[in-house]
Amino acid sequence: MSALDDAQEEVKGDMTPMIDVVFLMIIFFICIDFKVLESKLPAYLPKDKGSQSTVVEPQDQLSVRIHVDTDGTKDYSKSGPGAGPGVININTGRAYRFALVNHKIKWEVGATPLYKLEDVKAELTRIAKDPNSQVKDPKTGGKKLMACVVEAMPGTYYDDVAKTTDACNEAGFEEINFGGGLGPAKK
Repeated sequence: MSALDDAQEEVKGDMTPMIDVVFLMIIFFICIDFKVLESKLPAYLPKDKGSQSTVVEPQDQLSVRIHVDTDGTKDYSKSGPGAGPGVININTGRAYRFALVNHKIKWEVGATPLYKLEDVKAELTRIAKDPNSQVKDPKTGGKKLMACVVEAMPGTYYDDVAKTTDACNEAGFEEINFGGGLGPAKK
């Protein structure tokens, strides 16, 4: 052969070593025990959280439940012409706003049923001023006002929850949590 024929001959790589390496890697990953490998990796986890043998004391908290007595009807009259259920406002890209007419809710502050927001505020203020509502503060070791949990029952609106949360805040509750999560109202 001439030098020209050698230059024009196609060079082909030998794939046998590459296949051998792939098979060795497959065998390595089949045989390795990842649990042993994981236990040797350093993990910088917080010391005060997670599964510990220490017992956490339950904390007292005030439950404020919101129940719907009457669903009410949606009034779109103030939203403008063409507003209605399921209609999208072309200016905002959202559904038109509505006002609830005859929407009535009932609160349960602890075990006390109340039907007016003013009564809820008064009851929350009374409880906040009661020395028996003070609980141990785990951070400082002193006393603090117990936590308040607002639980929205099915059928309530964000407005109901917001007004209730504002009433809790005005009464002096600093730690306000939210519960519920019971899903939509049953039809």
